[in-house]
Amino acid sequence: MTELYDFKTLSEKHPAILDNLLTGNGFSIEFDSNFRYGGLYEYLQTKDFNLNEQNLFEAFETTNFELVLNSLLKAHTINQTFDKDTDYINKSYQTIKDLLIKAVKEIHPEYYLLDMNKLAWSFNIFKKNIFTTNYDLLSYWALLAVKNKKQIRDGFLPRDDDQKLSFQSNTLEDHHFKLFYLHGALHLYEDRGDIIKIRSTQSSLINDITKEYESGKFPIYISEGASEKKLEQIKRNSYLSFCYQELLNIDGGITILGQGLNPEYDAHLIDAIKNSGVKQIAYGVYATSDTTKDFIIETTKKHFGDINDKELLFYDSKHFFDSVKEIACANKKIWGKVGSFFPDI
Repeated sequence: MTELYDFKTLSEKHPAILDNLLTGNGFSIEFDSNFRYGGLYEYLQTKDFNLNEQNLFEAFETTNFELVLNSLLKAHTINQTFDKDTDYINKSYQTIKDLLIKAVKEIHPEYYLLDMNKLAWSFNIFKKNIFTTNYDLLSYWALLAVKNKKQIRDGFLPRDDDQKLSFQSNTLEDHHFKLFYLHGALHLYEDRGDIIKIRSTQSSLINDITKEYESGKFPIYISEGASEKKLEQIKRNSYLSFCYQELLNIDGGITILGQGLNPEYDAHLIDAIKNSGVKQIAYGVYATSDTTKDFIIETTKKHFGDINDKELLFYDSKHFFDSVKEIACANKKIWGKVGSFFPDI
């Protein structure tokens, strides 16, 4: 039977797993239960979508707001060019844009409501790269909290002509501690072919994001269901394809947290890790009353298949943050019993 470790013990036995981290929705749910929704579209489906808007998303076979909204803009231009009515297009465009803003504000917690030390330490214990498939702002805020501890880079620097923060891959170096959004994020959008990161303070970022949406700057956000659809969207975007290639390029070890890695939805992630240079993969197991730890372990082994050059390890992700707290207290030289709070970063 495969052993299930606590994360601290596993990281001491196999320190390479602290090289890289890949987070999924389970990571964000730890900080706010609203992230249980798979995305903005799923959230609105249960609340506010009317039939017309629902039909639009279904016609494009997508859950991606950026794709639908930009398609409506193109339809508006075409109708206007041929002197056709655009009122119904304008109405749908405004409705979907308003719903997008509403969903972001209702789903996403404010900065001041989060346990920032817990969030920051969860990243601070890693050494090379953070990869996330989450669209939320938690990773952004976590790295802001540890920026004085590490040489953190995400590749976004001021653009020459207007000082907007644009992605410049040539500024990233091996010794940097790097963050990559594999499926996009709420605070990233495209402008004149560049990928832009919204510049803001922690407390005002959500408001600044929604202001950009109001002006027609919509988030780069991969929300397709099937893995092959996700990969198609990734390959069409210069930033996302760069992030995906960086996942393929990793070495050492990787910890996977909050990722179900169902091949139907995540085959592109499984394939990237299998084809990467990592030698040790630490997968977080979150057992429930419906799914046992043994079932998750055996299923995950099947997903990865034959990986003779890699070691697949398992830890109890329910207690991941307890392990992080122990590591944090040890790093901060806090002796005795681990308290109920994370130490300052």
